[in-house]
Amino acid sequence: MSASILYHAYGIKGVQYKSTLFQKNSITYVTEMAHQKIACPKCGCSNTCFKGQKKRTFKMIPIGRKESLLEVLLHRVECAECKYRWWPRLSFMKGKSRMTPSFKTHVLDLLQFSTLQDVSRFVKVSWNVIKGIHKEKLRKIYKKIDLKDLEYITIDEFSIRKGHSYMTVFTDLKSGRIIHAVEGRKMGDIAPFLKKLSLEAPNLKAISMDMSQCYYPAAQEFLPHVDVVFDHFHITALLNKAVDEVRKNQQEVLNQETGSKSLKGERFLFLRNYESLGSDHRARLETLLGANEPLFLAHSLKEQFRLFWQKDSREEAYEFFNFWVIDMFATGLEPLIKVAWTLNRYLDGMLNYFKHRITNAAAEGINNKIKTMKRQAYGFRDMEYFKLRLYHLHQSRYSFVG
Repeated sequence: MSASILYHAYGIKGVQYKSTLFQKNSITYVTEMAHQKIACPKCGCSNTCFKGQKKRTFKMIPIGRKESLLEVLLHRVECAECKYRWWPRLSFMKGKSRMTPSFKTHVLDLLQFSTLQDVSRFVKVSWNVIKGIHKEKLRKIYKKIDLKDLEYITIDEFSIRKGHSYMTVFTDLKSGRIIHAVEGRKMGDIAPFLKKLSLEAPNLKAISMDMSQCYYPAAQEFLPHVDVVFDHFHITALLNKAVDEVRKNQQEVLNQETGSKSLKGERFLFLRNYESLGSDHRARLETLLGANEPLFLAHSLKEQFRLFWQKDSREEAYEFFNFWVIDMFATGLEPLIKVAWTLNRYLDGMLNYFKHRITNAAAEGINNKIKTMKRQAYGFRDMEYFKLRLYHLHQSRYSFVG
């Protein structure tokens, strides 16, 4: 063993190799700080000598299942001119850290395809130390996220813990990466980032979102030049909710008139797309619709609206919507009338889809990854680290396991 092997294999320089200690679970390389000219940091004099010594031990990349350690005998240096004394720092020494840079790099490599807990067990270092290494690296990577090339983004929220505690995430549709995360989903929570977008994202064309009473007004106020596109999924959810309310109302009527329970427990039939149903379910649905006119109207109009997204242009979609919304009002059914007013109020954002053709599908997929990441970690207590992990989520290469 020589100092050159320590340098080429582990990146260690500035030491002289002395010996190797082989123990049951570890290998220790005993070294001493190399004798070299060291200039005084106070007066710049090169006439120095050693006064005192101490040992420090550093963790290196393990060899097989054995822990690999570097023991360094350090010498305190004294200036012959001004008598100033100090402990010199070698190139691989970073603050009070007891790990070599190569060990940290090894940990970061393992984290690309494994979890914190697995890496902690493998390298025999505490979970908090592994997290600290990862957190330090992510801070450097995401200290500043470039926004100038953004064209299309989405806004969505997810629950970060039980109760009404949410986090809002902004996702770049082109790259699929989260560009910002903030606790809360109120206008005041997202306003600072929207202001930042107005200054740093000159190429931003459109934002996809749900019909939130906070997101939409905030986008209009801070990004008036950017189009808002309302997402398919959330509009479909509104229609499904209205159909289900009609079903519940009709079930109450049947209870009062005949005592029949024919509509109870049949929610699935009315909310699934018709072509997605099996033959038995279709037959059951057609029987129920044939016996109940209000439900037939509600279900038919819900299915008809799917044609709205298939139109070739904004003009065709606008014409279709006008006829469709008249039919919604004509039913006289309160849940349908209510959703018709809502969609009519947000029509411009729905029609913007035909200009940009974007949806929140990417954000919904990322939300599933976030849920999986939370389950693997059993929650996150360090909110800064959680946000950094969100920014790095698009780089995760290891498979998520349930």
